[in-house]
Amino acid sequence: MTRSWAGRTAELHAELAAIADDDPRWWLLAGGAAVAERWPARPGYVVSDAEPGADTFLGYRAPPSPDFVRDAIDRARAARTAVRELDGTLPDQPLAVTIARGDRTATEPSALDAAAFAVGPHCLIAGLDDPTLPVQLAAVARGVAPPGWHGPVPFVCVSIGDDPIETARHGHRRAWRGGRGPWLGLGRAGELATVSTCHMVIDGYGHASLTGRIHAVMAEARVAADRFARGTMSPLAQVAARQVQPYHAAPLPPVAGAVPLGIAWLALDEPNLRALPLAYAAGQILHRAAQRPDARFSPTLQIPVAPGRTDDPERRLRRAMPAAVSVRFQAGVPEPYEAFETRARAVLERETGGHGLCARLVAAARAAPIPLAWKRRSFSTARPPWLDRVSDVLGGRACLSRIRIDAPLPPSCAVSSPSRDASADDPLGACVITVVDDGSRAALTVCGSGVAGSHATARALLEELLSLAATPVVKSHAQL
Repeated sequence: MTRSWAGRTAELHAELAAIADDDPRWWLLAGGAAVAERWPARPGYVVSDAEPGADTFLGYRAPPSPDFVRDAIDRARAARTAVRELDGTLPDQPLAVTIARGDRTATEPSALDAAAFAVGPHCLIAGLDDPTLPVQLAAVARGVAPPGWHGPVPFVCVSIGDDPIETARHGHRRAWRGGRGPWLGLGRAGELATVSTCHMVIDGYGHASLTGRIHAVMAEARVAADRFARGTMSPLAQVAARQVQPYHAAPLPPVAGAVPLGIAWLALDEPNLRALPLAYAAGQILHRAAQRPDARFSPTLQIPVAPGRTDDPERRLRRAMPAAVSVRFQAGVPEPYEAFETRARAVLERETGGHGLCARLVAAARAAPIPLAWKRRSFSTARPPWLDRVSDVLGGRACLSRIRIDAPLPPSCAVSSPSRDASADDPLGACVITVVDDGSRAALTVCGSGVAGSHATARALLEELLSLAATPVVKSHAQL
């Protein structure tokens, strides 16, 4: 890195000017960051303040259980097993915690012994190993108000019933009380079993790993239960048990502060869909949707990357670092894919090495001597309006993630909040494009606001992405 302040400022300005039209504000941003990035880093994760805009979910197809009480308790216990196994394995992502929001949002240690169960308008909080839990849960399902709870904050919220898929990522917030609550939720959205999380605690790779482990523990529990039933039930009782209809819970109330998104997803026949061809395709779509045919750059896209050397086995476990790229245009014609790929790879290499534009700006934000809450708000959708132009470029109008995990995971719908919500003044909004791939199975999800703000527009965007990314010129270079 250049030693002088002027040189560092010029480097950062050049990075900004390489992805968007020049703007006098880029010099101010670059100059300020060049000063702050040399200061010692201050503690605290700056990219999320545990606001609803930081919520995500992964969902996979799974039939509902007819025994809703046992299924809810089993899911909570499976979540506890998975959290205990993964806790401490993901750098800077302690999982045995709950969240406390306030002037200074923080995580608090949890013994993982209390769970919440949302049933219709009620929320039962109880000890997960309490032998009376099944009785309590069945009573709440009959409409009996749950008893008061004065113990620890629950580490998980299991929602019994059906969540709208558009807001399922907020399910864990049903157990929040007084600014405290779990970062983890389990629920259903139609045919999907869902696992919702808060980005403040866990990143996408960890979320996918956690979801895969919960699914595996639940599968093991069902096999054991089936074996036990076959060994203890008469053949006639086994037939009757298979004919039991699933429990239909009272409707779940909307989660306070929930923001609906358009969502479309598709299980893929081939699990090798790559990030850069999708980014090139997305840049073309966004350029057209922005309705500025003479623009020299597409709206910016974020591509999260794992920091560290490519031969580092711990690399994917770390918090992702965003990389900002765009597709260049001349007279409405996109640059050749080869030119985009070469430039984008260089950007990704700088970010993984810790000296790219986003890595340096995040480092400057962490070092800046201002309250942590202010830093976090600048990254959220609640940011001050004067930061909108900066968010346009650094947050982008699309976030494109490819999550590759090493453990088995069913094809999964993956939903995250976009960098901005559409409005009357900003109909374009933003979208999130996610591929989750376990090496043998994969799925692609498109969600968002504005450009992907309904199921129909999200589905159309997904289909166009696949069509553009499958062209021969892109396929021949699909190595990322």
